[in-house]
Amino acid sequence: MAKKPRQIDAPPPPSGYAPAPKPRRPSAIPVDFAIENTRQLRDLWSAKRPGRGSLPAFRFFDELELRPWTDNLVLYGVERSDDQLVYRFKKVGKNVAEIDGGDFSGQLMHHALPPTQLWAVIGHYDAAVRTRGPVEFHDTIASPASGAVKWDKLLLPLSDDGAEVDHLLMLLYAEWVG
Repeated sequence: MAKKPRQIDAPPPPSGYAPAPKPRRPSAIPVDFAIENTRQLRDLWSAKRPGRGSLPAFRFFDELELRPWTDNLVLYGVERSDDQLVYRFKKVGKNVAEIDGGDFSGQLMHHALPPTQLWAVIGHYDAAVRTRGPVEFHDTIASPASGAVKWDKLLLPLSDDGAEVDHLLMLLYAEWVG
């Protein structure tokens, strides 16, 4: 069961964080909206798979289908260089650009992000490419500047030919927890 953060005169989260959107009408049932959003996108990805064992291409997704997540999505190109995988930012949602400190579209990840940020997450990207399946990360991590940050990430492998992963679609939420 997900922990509910305390709401005791907490300052607003920094502008560089992007919590999952919540419905206007409150629900009596506690729901983790970031996890619910990742589940819905993962289900859409599964529905777009052309066959068992094959992967969908980014072109299979309609812009309107992805609209609920657009600001929190990143599309990466997967490039292979000397037996290593490198990731190039293709499209970056505005909330992710705030979290990462800028819109790095067109740049390689290892050139755009500082090593401390890169090495903490690169294993998730590599796992999504190697397993050809979704990779999820849900955790609350202490942050010296703001108490703690709840991270919710979903990586979905994509393929233009249905076999070799050539793109990754990432959904990212980062929410300040007091």
